[in-house]
Amino acid sequence: MSINLVTGSDPRLVSDKVSEITRELIKSMATKESRSTILETHDAGAANSQDREDAIRKAVASAETMSLFGEERVVVIREISEATVAELSSLVAYLAQPSDSTHLVVSATGKLPKSIADALKRAGATTLATTPPDRRQELVTWFLERLGESGLTLELGALNQIIDWLGEDQARLPGLIDILVSTYGTSRKLTSDDITPFLGDAGSVKPWDLTDAIDAGDSAKAIDMLHRMTRSGEYHPLQVMALLHTHYTKLMRLDGPDLNSPQDAMSIIGSKSEFQAKKYLNQYRRLGGEGINQAVQLLARADVDLRGGKDLGEELTMEILIARLCRMGATNKSSRTTSSKRR
Repeated sequence: MSINLVTGSDPRLVSDKVSEITRELIKSMATKESRSTILETHDAGAANSQDREDAIRKAVASAETMSLFGEERVVVIREISEATVAELSSLVAYLAQPSDSTHLVVSATGKLPKSIADALKRAGATTLATTPPDRRQELVTWFLERLGESGLTLELGALNQIIDWLGEDQARLPGLIDILVSTYGTSRKLTSDDITPFLGDAGSVKPWDLTDAIDAGDSAKAIDMLHRMTRSGEYHPLQVMALLHTHYTKLMRLDGPDLNSPQDAMSIIGSKSEFQAKKYLNQYRRLGGEGINQAVQLLARADVDLRGGKDLGEELTMEILIARLCRMGATNKSSRTTSSKRR
């Protein structure tokens, strides 16, 4: 029998994966019995401690008990990361000698206590992580795997369009896949024109998508990133201001010390990533101390305007700020190109 642990930071992706595994297990049994005699689901994420403990004990009792109908069974325990060590004790004991007739599926959206993590490992549990990777190429692979599981194939342009549209909200992918499969089937490769009608409001994005666009002087992309952050409800304008302040504060720290390598920059900005340090070092060299000082002044002015200094509205105030910061980056880039050609 199998034991599956589904993990991830987004409850929607975790829940979707649990449902997928459960469907496949029930399908593989090829039984004529009712689904209700095969599947039991228990919630270990209840707010009350006693309810969590009762749910886990009931799940364990079901897993240990031979079905009256003689077939295999599937027991699901959701959100075990919400339970304490004491509440999980009965599950830990079960995992020491799991039933031969039960498929156990457990899910967690948080860190597991060591006792249950070790028990799952000793029991040979298969861990299925649903959290998408951060790096673009790895993210492309992750999307291809999800689409491949459904039988869908997409042109590269359509795939990139979906990735950019979803942003950080990858939990909307299963719903989009269902719509595309029901509309087109899986017999042909889909294009951007095929998927565009099914794309609604774009999802949120990562903070560095905004700062990278600003650093590149790409005002159209930067303002689009701003809208996706604020209109999705993920960020308030003052939160965007805070991340921009952090971004330029790190650049300010690079103004003065002798910098001979990305490792020097890593130490100064407090980063563990050489890739990130290189980005900050390159941007500092593009803007220079004077440019960074001007950017900080723009931030200070916008902060006052957001707090009632001008009656422009929050979105317009932020759009003006982003456009001005982008113009600084574009101007400095143009100046450097001209200077390089003259030399």
